[in-house]
Amino acid sequence: MQIALNVNVQVQDGTLVLTDPAGKTVTFSKDQIVQKKISMIALGELCGLPKRQLANGFGFKTRKSYYDCRNTVLNGPPEELVPQRRGPHTRSKRTREVEALIIRTRFETDLNMYEIAETLTEQGFPVSARLVGRVLADYGLSKKNG
Repeated sequence: MQIALNVNVQVQDGTLVLTDPAGKTVTFSKDQIVQKKISMIALGELCGLPKRQLANGFGFKTRKSYYDCRNTVLNGPPEELVPQRRGPHTRSKRTREVEALIIRTRFETDLNMYEIAETLTEQGFPVSARLVGRVLADYGLSKKNG
């Protein structure tokens, strides 16, 4: 069985719009990212469009995005099509309270950043020496001025 496919692909206000010559349209919102990826790969496999142009039509920026999606659609498990949360997965340990404790400890004692980190950890504030160093550097306290 042969199927001829003639579809116009557009992105309007973050919504993917597929239109055939008869004027029938199918729309996919930004929230339907899985369907958007599968449709992009299906069109990419069936038509001869350049992959970068196809990816741009579906709201992706690069040709590599197309091939990453293609690999996931054709070879990966379905769970990988769902977008993963990006960025830090835990809350920052650097709070105003911790910053205040670091600065107060620096002024009240002659401890270096490693000793300050150890002291605060013993007090129940699990901070790293690197965090202490960053706070001291941000406030210009990385070296004690005599």
